[in-house]
Amino acid sequence: MKRSFRILVAVAILLSGVLLFVGLAGMKSTPLPSNPPKPVPEVETLTARKNDLTVNIPAQGVVEPVTVTRASAEVEGVIVEVAETFEAGGIFRAGDLLLRIDPSDYEAAVAQAGAALADAKLNLAEEEQRALQAERDWKRLATAGSQPGDFVLRVPHLEAARARVVSAEAALERARLDLRRTELRPLYDGRIRSKLADLGTRVGKGEDLAEFYDTDVLEVRLPIPRQDAAFLDGAGQTIELREHGGTRTWSATVDRTEGEIRRDDRTIVVVARIDGGVVGSPLPGQFVETEIPGRIVPGIIRVPRRAFVASDRVLVVTPDQTIATRPVTILRTEREDVLVSSGIEDGEQLCVTALAAVIEGMEVKVVSRDGQAVLASPSVAP
Repeated sequence: MKRSFRILVAVAILLSGVLLFVGLAGMKSTPLPSNPPKPVPEVETLTARKNDLTVNIPAQGVVEPVTVTRASAEVEGVIVEVAETFEAGGIFRAGDLLLRIDPSDYEAAVAQAGAALADAKLNLAEEEQRALQAERDWKRLATAGSQPGDFVLRVPHLEAARARVVSAEAALERARLDLRRTELRPLYDGRIRSKLADLGTRVGKGEDLAEFYDTDVLEVRLPIPRQDAAFLDGAGQTIELREHGGTRTWSATVDRTEGEIRRDDRTIVVVARIDGGVVGSPLPGQFVETEIPGRIVPGIIRVPRRAFVASDRVLVVTPDQTIATRPVTILRTEREDVLVSSGIEDGEQLCVTALAAVIEGMEVKVVSRDGQAVLASPSVAP
């Protein structure tokens, strides 16, 4: 009896649970189907404007002297005198004595050459007198109608005497030149870069004595990309050089291009001259930067790199707020912008927002134009 009662209670509890579950399931409402709004990407735009642009060509280089001289000994001997400024960095004027090689042997050579010239001139004078005397003797003894020969008039002797005088004069001039070569005197104002010989050193012909450079005119070689050469205005224009990492500036004048494409980096070198005589002018070895003003190019649109979806295509937002891609003609590429010559109309809106996916004709929402927020149109009351 007890067992039957327990079975009945269990069955009753099970039936109650099933009825409760069915009742709750019947109370659950079925959700109505919904159509959520499609998300529209928000973008920023810039207005394309055609302008006449001056192409500025960035360049950098190192200041160097135009004239550098590596002086070598033209005579041999011992250096017996050096100037106080004959040191690395020493400043000199044109014609200053920098060093002197012992001139004793060369002074003796000048004296000997002078004596030889005097002997040659004496011999010439004697030959001239002998020639005159030979001519008188021939006229006194010659028969009518006869002509004297060169030997009778001592013409060969006279020519040999004159040649010996010319040779002696050349030997004297050579001896004097060697004597002058015992002194090192620069031809221009400058500064010594390095001293390669010193007091008491014996030097031979061709041995290096010093290296120095002209301080009046400096130059800087500015490599520019080959494609930028077409924008150069040419020689004579003034540019401003800036100290790399500093604030100092110097004025320079474009002098020329080197006239060939460098094989290592495919650039063309523009050479600018600097007046080195001005107080505060840069020193050789100074690294400088500049921007060379180029030609004025009409009808150019400056496009930010971020507006490009490919190397030659940009994103444009149409008036109906959809995306369109445009092929463009690129004139020149700069660090942050690209100069476009065709493919975009003046006033068009360029999309400068990076989109995860770009589909032609996709709808977008412009939230900023030319850096200014675009306010939503006010809703119209019913």
